[in-house]
Amino acid sequence: MRTTSRILFLFVLLALFSQATLAQGRHGRELHRERFRSMRIAFFTEKLELTPEEAEKFWPLFNEFEKNREELIRNSRMRSREFSLQAEELSDQEAEEIINQHIETRKKELQLDIEFHNELKKILPPKKIMQLYITEVQFREYMLRRIRDERGRSKPEPW
Repeated sequence: MRTTSRILFLFVLLALFSQATLAQGRHGRELHRERFRSMRIAFFTEKLELTPEEAEKFWPLFNEFEKNREELIRNSRMRSREFSLQAEELSDQEAEEIINQHIETRKKELQLDIEFHNELKKILPPKKIMQLYITEVQFREYMLRRIRDERGRSKPEPW
C-alpha cells in the first residue's frame, strides 16, 4: 500500500510539475518578447534621439510595420518549409509556381518598406530616417552579441 501511495504521489507531483513547466514556457516566451520590445524601444529612442512628439507618431507606425513584416516572413517561411521537404518530388510547373510565390512575397516586402519609408518622411527628418536604418542593424548586432554571451555563460564549466 505504501508503494502504491508513493507512486501515486510521484505521478501527481510529476503531472503538476509538467503543467507548471508548460505554463511557464508560454508565459516565459511572452515575457521574453515583452523584454525584447522594451529593449528595442529604449535602444531606438536613445539612438534616434526622438522627441516626445516624434516618438508618439513613430512607435505606432513602426509597430504596425513590424507586425506586417513579421507576418509576411512567417508565411514565407511556412511555405518554404513545406516545399523544401517535397523539393525532389515537385514537377517543373509546381516548382515554377513556388518560385513565383516567393518573388511575389519579396515584392510585397519591398512595397511594405516603401510605404513605411513614405510614412516616416511625414514624421521624421531625413537624417533620423537614415539613423533608423543604421540603428536597426546595430540593434540586431547588439541582440546577437547578448544571445551569444548568455549562451556562453550558461554552458557548464569544464572539469
